[in-house]
Amino acid sequence: MLKIERSKNWYWLNVLFPLGIWSLVLILPFTFRIGNFPPEVRSSMYKTVVLSNVLLIVIFYVHHFLIYPVKEKRYGLYLYVLLLAVIFIAFLLINHSFYTDLSRFPRPEFPKPGFHKPGFPGQGFGGRGGDRPPNVLMSLLPFTFVIVMSFCFRLYSDKVIRDKQIEELENLHLKTELEFLSSQISPHFMFNVLNTLVYMSRKKPELVEPSLISLSQMMRYMIYDSDEGQITLADEIQYLKNYTNLQLLRFGDSVRFNLYLSGAFEQYSIAPMLLIPFVENAFKHGTGTLEEPIIDISIIVNQNQLLLLVENEIAAVNQSVPAPARKDSGIGLSNVRRRLELLYPGRHFLETRKEDQLFNVKLLINF
Repeated sequence: MLKIERSKNWYWLNVLFPLGIWSLVLILPFTFRIGNFPPEVRSSMYKTVVLSNVLLIVIFYVHHFLIYPVKEKRYGLYLYVLLLAVIFIAFLLINHSFYTDLSRFPRPEFPKPGFHKPGFPGQGFGGRGGDRPPNVLMSLLPFTFVIVMSFCFRLYSDKVIRDKQIEELENLHLKTELEFLSSQISPHFMFNVLNTLVYMSRKKPELVEPSLISLSQMMRYMIYDSDEGQITLADEIQYLKNYTNLQLLRFGDSVRFNLYLSGAFEQYSIAPMLLIPFVENAFKHGTGTLEEPIIDISIIVNQNQLLLLVENEIAAVNQSVPAPARKDSGIGLSNVRRRLELLYPGRHFLETRKEDQLFNVKLLINF
């Protein structure tokens, strides 16, 4: 079972709220004026009522913590009813003892209307014509009320704990899924970078050394920085620049690449490696067989909102020649789409459109 932390809501529900209710129950008898009785009688009556209420409070918590859980055991319902009967009998006996103690005081006589009759000591409160201890029916009413309240309170407490467990399980599941998605990014990205290095080692060996330097900077970011839950947007953009520089070393002037940046990126944080899949996808599908491909990227931050626009050309599909299926195709975008749903629920907008030979991405994130 998951460990449930005692939050402020839990403390209010299980400690402060019942404490306030029971304090009111104990104080309430003192707000009413009992009849014209001697002080010692009045004091004893107050004591009896308070002790009876304290007994009901004890029954409330005995049922809440000890008797209610019995229902979950084998033959629990029968045992539950049996324990309630035992508790009720104990309540009758103890409550009777409280009122029996009150009978030692004489009952005062009050003059009848129309003539004066001197008072004389009457029978005790427990004697004939006096105030007797409450009968079984009168005792059953407060007992039943307390048991019902305890039962409902236990149901509500269990629901709160169960909802908390479900919430923690969901958070644990989301955390595990995010870690899995993040673990997919690095191998997928490294696969494409290594392909770039292989190409340059064959066609442009003089560029391998600066490419490896850029790669080492990116790997340092991937190993040390991407494990953090949040990084500055400036760090994410620097990583994006390192990646585009590596790609431009490979393609040179054959790709027209435009990068537009605007905003105070140091003031905002973002999940690491969240923007790179869109740029990676542009280079992956926006080059190749195209002549003088164009890739335009804009990153703008304004009024607590991030806007990413990516536009790249894509090669026309020859319908007569089916494209070979690739297992790694689409991992990047589907991955980042799911990460956005988990990290920025209700605070992001992602749109991808394919028009003629252009592929457009629009991403909005509200910080």
